[in-house]
This record gives sequence, structure tokens and C-alpha cells, in this order.
Amino acid sequence: MSTLPSKSKGLPARRATGERVPAVRCKLCGGKTYAGLDLGAQPVGGLILTRADLRKPETFYPMQLFHCLDCGLTQLGYVVTPAVVSKSFPFVSGTTQTATKHLQTIPEELARMGGLGPQSFAVDIGSNDGTLLKAYRPFGVRTLGVDPSAIPARIANEAGVMTLHAFFNEETAKLVVLEQGQGQADAISAAGVFAHIADLDSVMRGIQILMKPTGIFVSENQYWLDMVRTGHYDNIFHQHLRYFAIRPLARLFARFNLEIFDVLRSEVHGGSFRVFACFAGAHPIHARVAQVMMEEEGARLYDPITTTEWALSIDARRRNLRERVWALAQAGKKVIGIGAPAKASTVCNYCRLGPEVIDYITEINPPRVGKFLPGVHIPIVDEEQMFSDPRPPDAAILFAWDHYEEAIPKLQKRGWKGEVISP
Repeated sequence: MSTLPSKSKGLPARRATGERVPAVRCKLCGGKTYAGLDLGAQPVGGLILTRADLRKPETFYPMQLFHCLDCGLTQLGYVVTPAVVSKSFPFVSGTTQTATKHLQTIPEELARMGGLGPQSFAVDIGSNDGTLLKAYRPFGVRTLGVDPSAIPARIANEAGVMTLHAFFNEETAKLVVLEQGQGQADAISAAGVFAHIADLDSVMRGIQILMKPTGIFVSENQYWLDMVRTGHYDNIFHQHLRYFAIRPLARLFARFNLEIFDVLRSEVHGGSFRVFACFAGAHPIHARVAQVMMEEEGARLYDPITTTEWALSIDARRRNLRERVWALAQAGKKVIGIGAPAKASTVCNYCRLGPEVIDYITEINPPRVGKFLPGVHIPIVDEEQMFSDPRPPDAAILFAWDHYEEAIPKLQKRGWKGEVISP
């Protein structure tokens, strides 16, 4: 049975009962913020449950966006303790060809920009199973990964990708440069993890310590402008503390004597951007930086009216998905899910979709199989079950929608004929 709370514990719910809503200050600049989309009380989406966990109490945390009136940063108002978020993290980067190919273009770009070769040293923050770092091998670059999650770090080391099982911060940077004698890095990357970091100042100081004067730091994040334009709210979960755009990132980097010198856009995860930074003056600034800034201003990205309208559109999407899935279930149709990333937890908990309407969710990531989606407790099974099921599913919600072009043709080739629903 689902153990969802009967009522949202989000800030609007507390406001309605007369409770004082705490002020939220921007985690980047300390400025005043205003409240945005509220997804209610949710479990930590990436921490899938074992069968034994189902008998234990489950903690739900507020999940609401706040927007800074000063620097423009979009962020979660409540920060879950990092040790809780990273505990037994079951995500492995190299599961899909799409993710692997995308990540491995980063070393190619850095090698070209920085002229990296056998004398160079590169570090990947949040390196997971080492998928990104493996792409440095053709260039002969010496590499090191840093990741706080035990399972991916172990997989990386077993594959020959040297990885520190640790959070990256200034202490870790000193350890790498001095105690391990690795020296400073020519390139530092943080792909899909920079927005996760709670103590961002310590990480930035670590980058200052670790990076050579002519080095390059690249971060890749989901792009807030694209999230607003596409209406993708399922990328919001407790691991993602911030939703970046150029203006707040430039403000952050300037505090640490870094500047953005190039930016590249991508459709991955519904819209992402790679931001290349260096110590001020170390690299010429590409015209793309100003172009992206102008695009953000033209879209009125930092206008409260824009974020209010976006939040209303997300609420409409929630109602539409819920009504569609329940209509199928009430008509006697069998509905499953495809892919159980953290975004599946966000969607199911926000839309209140549990095992009463979704029989199971299929996965190709072994650490997730046999577990249960947090909050709603939908079983997660091996992908093979959708083909061996005595009663074939009639429809499937594609929670891993960002892998549509890879996943759906493969499933259809194997005989899948059901309806595909995008959340």
C-alpha cells in the first residue's frame, strides 16, 4: 500500500493553516526570494527502497522552488542533508548509450580547448562509475574521479578508473594536490552534479586550489530557461538543489575570480547547457556567452510573472496525467512505467500515482531492480518482465523520456505495441 501523506506538507499547506512560513534566502547571494512551484512533501527520489524498507517509517521533505530577486537563481527552499541524499545512490552513468555518448564528448571538448595530452591531468567531480573519465584515454590524459557514493565509486575503481570515495571540497582538493602529489589539474569537470552541491563555496574554493592558472572548469546542468519553455518539472528532486541559468552562474564564478568564456547548449535531459569557466583573463570570451544572456533577458526568465505562469502550467500537466492514467485503469487497462530514475518518484508522488494504477516500473539498471519507488512503493522490475508478463501491458508511462529515441525503438523491435505516455 502507498504511504503517501493524506495532505501536502508543503509551504502553501502550512500557510493555509495559519502557520508562519519561514523566509528563504538565496543560497548563492543571500538575497530575498519569492516562492514558486510547490510539489508538496516528497521522499528523496533517488533513494529507492528494499522490501524491508517498506516496513519502516519514511521521511518526506518539502519540495518547493524559490526564485532570487537579486541574482536570479532558482533553488529548492529546503536542503536535505547531503549524507542522506547520497546514501546508497543507485544511479550508474554508463547504463544507456545515450548518456555514455553525451558524457564522453566533454573530454573531447576539453582536450581541444586546453590542448590536453599525456602531460595533462583531469579531474571529474561526481564521477560516478567513471564513464566520462574513460573518454580521456585516447588523449593519454592522467585522470582522477571524486564521488561520494560508494557503489559507483567501487565500480569505477574495479574498471581501472582511479576514484576517490569522497565529497569534493577544499579539503579534498588539498589532498589531491599535496598529500597525493597529483599536482594541479588542467581540466575539472562537474557534469550533472554541480547543482547538487550543498556547500557550493567550499567546492569553488576547492576548484581554485586544484585548477592550474590556465585550467578550464566545465559544469553541465539542466538549463532553467529550457525547463521553463518545455514544462519539464520532473527534473526537480531533492538532489537538485539549484536550477541554473547564465546570470546566477556568472555571479557565482565572479566571487571566486572565475569568468565564463564559453557556453554550449544541448537537448539532453530536456535541455542542458555546458558552461566553460577559467580564471579571469585566462581564455578569450566567446560571443556565445553574450548571446545566451540576451536570450534569457528576451524570454523574461527572471520576471516573477514568467515563473508564476510556468507553475500554473505544471499544475495543469499534473491534473492531465493523473486523469489520463486513472481513466485507463478504470477502463480495465494495464499500465506500467518504463525507467525508474529519480524523476519517476517526483512525477508519481506529485501526481499521486501508486501501485493501484501502475502495476510496476521496468528498469535496465541492475541496482534498482527488485526495489520499490519511494513514497508510492511501486515495484521496480527487470525490463524483461514487460515481455514475459502473462497479461501484456496496454500502456506505459515513459519516465525516462529523455531516452525515448534509444529506448522505444528497441522495445518496439522486441514486440512492444502498447501506448506510450509521456509525463
